Amino acid sequence: MQPPCESDSEPTITNPESLTSGGNGPHPSVIDAGAESGTQARAHAPTAGGSPLTFGQWWFSDWGPGPLIALALPLFISTGFTSIMLFTDRTLLFYWDKTNSASAAMGAGTFYWALMCLPTGMLSYLSAFVSQYIGAGRPERVVVAYRHALRLAWLMVPLLMIAFVLADFPFWFFEHNSTMQSLESTYLRTLIVGGIAVLFYSAQSGLMTGLGYTGWVLVVDAICTLINLVLTYILIFGFGPIPSLGVMGAGMATGIAFWLKLPIAAYIIRRQPALHRASRAEQPTPWEPAMLRRLIAYGAPAGLQMLAESAAFTVIMLQVGRLGGLPMTATTLALGLNVLAFVPMMGLGIGVGVLVGKHVLERRIDLAQRTVTCAIGLSVLYTGSCAILLGFFPEFVTRIYSIGSTERFEDIRPLLMPILQVIAVYCVLDGFQIVFVGAIKGAGDTWFVLGATAVVGFGMVGLGLLCEQLYGASLMLWWYIIAAWVFAMAIAFGWRYWQGKWKTMQVIEHTPVDPL
Repeated sequence: MQPPCESDSEPTITNPESLTSGGNGPHPSVIDAGAESGTQARAHAPTAGGSPLTFGQWWFSDWGPGPLIALALPLFISTGFTSIMLFTDRTLLFYWDKTNSASAAMGAGTFYWALMCLPTGMLSYLSAFVSQYIGAGRPERVVVAYRHALRLAWLMVPLLMIAFVLADFPFWFFEHNSTMQSLESTYLRTLIVGGIAVLFYSAQSGLMTGLGYTGWVLVVDAICTLINLVLTYILIFGFGPIPSLGVMGAGMATGIAFWLKLPIAAYIIRRQPALHRASRAEQPTPWEPAMLRRLIAYGAPAGLQMLAESAAFTVIMLQVGRLGGLPMTATTLALGLNVLAFVPMMGLGIGVGVLVGKHVLERRIDLAQRTVTCAIGLSVLYTGSCAILLGFFPEFVTRIYSIGSTERFEDIRPLLMPILQVIAVYCVLDGFQIVFVGAIKGAGDTWFVLGATAVVGFGMVGLGLLCEQLYGASLMLWWYIIAAWVFAMAIAFGWRYWQGKWKTMQVIEHTPVDPL
């Protein structure tokens, strides 16, 4: 990979104004190839004319970070809103109930995430199909992929209904006390109801992301997050005639916010001409078994990778839950801060995957590599800042937890502070592995991502269980295991990226297929 300021070929300059228009329109680097092939698009794009590039020209060129930032920044902020929702739920529940509610939300929320990983990972992988169809100059195939993703979402609804009925089982199996079981199953059921809406919104957001309309994804998530924050406070603590509902209220608020995303996204898709064309065929979309197979063949490993990672993490959290209320509460508060560093990086990883997938289909591996280089730089800036805050200013970042509950927080502080030091050590490498995963998944290397995640994740769980038998159970043991897990993931995915097999992959068909 070449440094950002140097290249052997003449860079293309995109329109700076289009990159700073707020992100609500399609990003030029995503849609240019939809009207013509990547080579033709580059030939018609303005260039620097052979003279040295100014900083501004380099920044907005395909070789600079401008295109990645314009596409990924809305996703970065959007996934950050998810962090805010989770952080707010747990923090308000901690204020409402100093003993069990926040811990119950952590345990049930982790299990819910594990439950939703496969379906949402599979459906949101639609963005890779959309970006590659655009990169290949075949935008007419986008509507077919989108319609089949919606059909796939309907097929997954019965699975969530079964999970709703069996919501008590996992917490009974891991021997949580009866009070925690009741709170956890209640919170999980309310989240599952909202999860049905998440299935269909995953397809909607995959369409918008793949076409470069990431600004509208941000708008939807921002509106629903604000609504969630208000409803969470009202339903947890009560307001006027509305009674205090505690954990159930927190779950209901999140579920309502999830369902509101559907009509808002549908309205945006209908009002934006390009999105409307991509979502509605002039005639009924015929059933294509090959398209459904490809969505499952590439999307399922993407979802299973998230499931394997989440399942391994869920086992760790359930093991921590067996240590007692204080260790679980300290872990809950630490993860509330950790998601502020981790979840926004997922948005950057999605943006990397969209651009890498498009550049691979344009046969511009050099631009795909430059995208990853820029993403690594952005990741270091953000996660490095988080590491400094958590490592050197832990008292400052945890001050919010002591508001109104100083005595209770003093009991938790000795357990919380060492955890924050561990998070500060591994969060930069966590950013690296997210970028590398985004790059190789965007090209279609989803099976390696699944295999490596499963081997590393469950291997670390096994190591933790072995150490627990040899040295006894402790809170910090499991946090050292989490840190080792992140280090191993960064090494595995970094090696796979540098190996370069992703450069010859694609998820879309090589030749057109005939529908039934």
